[in-house]
Amino acid sequence: MADPHRPSGRLPVSLVARDPVEARRRADRLLAGSADPRTRASALRVGGLAAYELGLVEEARKRLTAAVRVAVRADLADEAALARASRTGVLSRHGGPAPLPASSRDSAVSLLARGVAACQDGRFDEAVAAFAAAEPAFRGASDPRLLPGLLCSQGLALLHAERLAEAEDVLHRGLALAERYALPRLGAAITQNLGCLAACRGDTALAMKRFDAAAPLLGSPTRHPALTLDRAHALADAGMLREAGLLRRSLGPVRGGGAHRALAELLSLKLAAARGDTAAAAAVLYRLRRLFGTGSSWLRTAERITGDFGGVPAARSAPEPTGTPPPAPSPHLELAAHAHPPRTRRALRDVAAALRAGNAAAALRRLERTRTVSTGAHTCRNQRWAALLDHYRAAHAAAARGVVRARHQLARLEVELAVDQWHPCCRRRGTPSSTEEEDLLAGLAAGLGSRALVHYPDLAGAPVAITLVDGRIRLHELADTRTVADAVAAFEHLARMQAVAPHARTARLLAERAENVQRLLVAPVAAAIGDRDLVIAPGAATQALPWGLLPALRGRPVSVVPSGQVWLRCRERALRFRRRRPRVLLVAGPHLAAAEAEIAAVARLHPGARTVVGGEARSRAVLRGLARADLAHLSAHGFEWDGAPMYTGLWLDDGPLFAYDLERVRRLPSLVVLSSCGSGRSVPAASGLPLGMAASLLARGSATVVASVLPVSDEATAAAMARAHGALRAGRPPAAVVAEHLADSGFVCFGAG
Repeated sequence: MADPHRPSGRLPVSLVARDPVEARRRADRLLAGSADPRTRASALRVGGLAAYELGLVEEARKRLTAAVRVAVRADLADEAALARASRTGVLSRHGGPAPLPASSRDSAVSLLARGVAACQDGRFDEAVAAFAAAEPAFRGASDPRLLPGLLCSQGLALLHAERLAEAEDVLHRGLALAERYALPRLGAAITQNLGCLAACRGDTALAMKRFDAAAPLLGSPTRHPALTLDRAHALADAGMLREAGLLRRSLGPVRGGGAHRALAELLSLKLAAARGDTAAAAAVLYRLRRLFGTGSSWLRTAERITGDFGGVPAARSAPEPTGTPPPAPSPHLELAAHAHPPRTRRALRDVAAALRAGNAAAALRRLERTRTVSTGAHTCRNQRWAALLDHYRAAHAAAARGVVRARHQLARLEVELAVDQWHPCCRRRGTPSSTEEEDLLAGLAAGLGSRALVHYPDLAGAPVAITLVDGRIRLHELADTRTVADAVAAFEHLARMQAVAPHARTARLLAERAENVQRLLVAPVAAAIGDRDLVIAPGAATQALPWGLLPALRGRPVSVVPSGQVWLRCRERALRFRRRRPRVLLVAGPHLAAAEAEIAAVARLHPGARTVVGGEARSRAVLRGLARADLAHLSAHGFEWDGAPMYTGLWLDDGPLFAYDLERVRRLPSLVVLSSCGSGRSVPAASGLPLGMAASLLARGSATVVASVLPVSDEATAAAMARAHGALRAGRPPAAVVAEHLADSGFVCFGAG
């Protein structure tokens, strides 16, 4: 009987994992030159497996079926069993497995095929058992290059069975063997599975790094969609739902059965559950029951998602790890905010538990840790990322000119950007802060001095505010989260209406809504804060609140920050970079006549300022100018895009300057004024950390950002800005300047005030 692991005609199956093109070519050569049934059956089998790796699914099915037919007609039972097992493994990924005959159920290759089929159906315990039973035969096979393929499948089954430590061991053993025997495609598949393991453990950056390493060898139509789905799941689990949705839509409809269909449905379920679409979630559950039955682990995973998926997605498997090192610093704020979702979930649960227990100090310590991230001291120098941003900017500019194909370019580029932003060259190991949590609060209290810190956690089930005043930490009960969120949304909506089209009746109604928001947010803490200057760390519902329009805060200096620790950092920067004669950059964007007049008025107050207007106001020139300035004032149209906070920015001559662009600047001005519509608006990550233009400036080194959360009136703002700069020149603190001259227009002082 022939060795089942080494087909006759000197065409090893392992060649498929090394070079499927060569395997297919050699199989065709054997078929053309030999009439021997055994040689033809084995060549058809190897050629079919190679065709599958190359994305030729229909050709693979035909070749494997022909291999079965040739072996059966020649009464070659062993070759027929091998061909059937290979066909089962392929077909199980595309519409359901073909049954194995009873006589072949104990062969090693048949056990491998049965394990693969069980994985596709979500029967992972059965798959693990089949792979374990097959492993001894693969270890003793004359061709040792077949073992890493088994370990690849076995590791994936263990991963889905939530046996992560075993999965890691098996996958690393498989990867070592694949490298030893020069099987690069198989090594790439194992690396992809290791990426899934990292995602399950909550290390999104490591997961994306491994997916990137695997991608060059997994570009075939049968491999690339699975890699795309794994990337999308990792992003969804990290809370980057928009990016996950972009990747899912790039795949188009996913039909048939198997793991690919199950993972596509589970991703759709995560996205539906996150946006509260119960009808879509129910439809996914129905399809999974119909496709896989109630005993499948795919359905159990789906039921867990519907129960656990909230503002922070639940990982697809595995309990949350403890004792893991903190995420590596990254210059990218968005990635720093999403780098380790289990850590964020755990921290937010600890905050909620402390609040329910009435432990104000413990809640504040954990909240400060959660909302303070380090983006590292280095800048992003990835050239591909920079080029993608430039292409994306150019596509937006073309779309604004009415170029139809630019819309298609935007969709394609957004998919590339969603994946490429995790480039590993920006992921550097940093040294965690050694500051004790008690020292953290003591240092914060000392730094605040006579100011009052107000934290709004915005956690469901714990509607409170936390104040730190004169070293004393207190909890203040608020109305329920939904009531506060609805009141703030109604107030913000009317404030935007009034900013765009002022009307006396709207003004009266706006005043009523401002009183309501004040009653819900400020009145509960009023006794504690008195008339002190405020440092406010807003929650998710209050990220874009124009605080200066609330009656009790009119004329009062207010600094808005993600956390008290961020305020301390910004204050230190402001003191460090204070210059008697600051270097000033003034920028006026295109198609905005009032912008040039505003810049001219401000320039008169800053002799020697560098002025960039008209066609000179392009992204590269502005970024270079920012790196050399201590104070920057940018007046331009604001830019927002499809709910993506890091694409917000300012419209320049060559298109939008994104928040992402700021991460490529080695240093930023200490004080930045953004005179544009909505440039101070942000969107919170799951931790509550704000993402957007102003947030990026603070994260990357600016001490203070003055920006509006409302639409800006060009003419009125120009005059107010001139007065504001005069006050700054006279030595007034930025928060006081905003309160006295700009708060009525919706401007907010972010950072050190």
